[in-house]
Amino acid sequence: MEAWGAARTRVARLLWIAVYLALAASVLLLLLVGAVPKGRDLAVEIAAGLGYVALALLSLQLALGARVRRVVNALGLDAVLLFHRQAGLWTAAFVAAHVVLLAAAEPWYVAHLLDLSASAPRALALAFALMGLLLLVLVPRQLTRLRIPYEAWRVGHGLLAVIVVGVALWHVLMIGRSSATPAKQAAVTALVAVPAAALVASHLLRPLLALRRPWRVAEVRRERDGVWTLVLEAAGHDGLRFQPGQSVWLTLGRSPFSPRQHPFTIASSAASPRRVELTIKELGDFTRTIGQTPVGTRAYLAGPYGAFALDLRARRPLVCIAGGIGVTPMMSMIRTLHDRGDRRPVLLVYASSTVDKIVFAQELEELARAMDLRVVHVIERPAPGWSGQGGLIGRELLDRYLTDRYEGAEVFVCGPEPMMNVVERALRDRAVPGGRVHAEHFVLVGSRPPGRRSMREGHIRALSAGIALILLVAVLLVAALRAAPAGSASPH
Repeated sequence: MEAWGAARTRVARLLWIAVYLALAASVLLLLLVGAVPKGRDLAVEIAAGLGYVALALLSLQLALGARVRRVVNALGLDAVLLFHRQAGLWTAAFVAAHVVLLAAAEPWYVAHLLDLSASAPRALALAFALMGLLLLVLVPRQLTRLRIPYEAWRVGHGLLAVIVVGVALWHVLMIGRSSATPAKQAAVTALVAVPAAALVASHLLRPLLALRRPWRVAEVRRERDGVWTLVLEAAGHDGLRFQPGQSVWLTLGRSPFSPRQHPFTIASSAASPRRVELTIKELGDFTRTIGQTPVGTRAYLAGPYGAFALDLRARRPLVCIAGGIGVTPMMSMIRTLHDRGDRRPVLLVYASSTVDKIVFAQELEELARAMDLRVVHVIERPAPGWSGQGGLIGRELLDRYLTDRYEGAEVFVCGPEPMMNVVERALRDRAVPGGRVHAEHFVLVGSRPPGRRSMREGHIRALSAGIALILLVAVLLVAALRAAPAGSASPH
């Protein structure tokens, strides 16, 4: 049963990747249906194919931004966000290649499209869309440096993305010869309309449904300096069913339509769906004042999200390796097992910079006495007299504590990226099957220090590059099939 569950998860992930690739490439089928424009050379055909694929990729970016739960819970919220960023870069590359190749093949036509005297609205719209796409790609990477509030960026980013996609669709429908028939125009419009509908559902329908399931801040508990727990109670409904380790998007205030919406991992037990606890560290604009939230404040939750979750049906031992505030999903898992009376062996290796930075220290001691839980604290800068583990989590430390008692365990890793990279490599060297290692990386937009890259991001980069390469090959094949004797014609 456990093997079947793991296989089903892998198949679901591969299926969603295949669906993404198929949707991105499907637009090229329009170029193979019906009459082929005469007199277009290979360069123009390649430029046309690049443009159509760029439109498909732009529309799929809307779908990724919609946080569709089926997709997020199959792939993981962190993986979807990372892929969204990488796909944005490749989308911009396809647009740039479309413009550059077309300008090289038929400069007169590009000049005509951007000629204000020929059609000022068309020229301005295309110029705005190109500039908007550039901003969509560059601004997130400089968000912290530019000191743009997250909420303002989030709203502006979404609106600008919708405008850019709208202009791209108009460009193809009004100018493209390859989509001149009503049937082809309907197909192209549907390609954009479906992801746009998912985005509308995310930002309009989902908040409307949330109005019927409000929450109330019942307690604001200080865990230690700069770390607070918001205790939320369901107001007139049966609460939230979730798997331990999953996250939610939190909105505080009277309206679920507020742009001040942020993701947090649930720290409480899944056995108490009417009481959700979010343990939050003061980091940014929103979280800096989280400890000042008045009791009684109305709240709304969207979710649950994420594939970083403990399958309670499996009976494997549990190994949690956490750093800093990354312990919150582990607390949800441990609290849930305790409340369910689950006696499986559990190991928590928990790294903190100093002893006073440990979160949940007393509760972990109590849980260790009440269940089969071993807690290993690793203190980076231990004070004199500290008798526990010091330094950083490394391969030797893991070899010491990952004994035969935890053979076959499900391993969850969450914390600072350098720590996670070391742990993931060590687990790989120990031949721990990748399907039993679960890692979640949450880095806010624009907040990663230069030169820092997680292993997960490396995998996502490779995946996105592979998809882009497949799409490029598809464009070249379709262009070769359509290429006609050189002549002058419209590039679409």
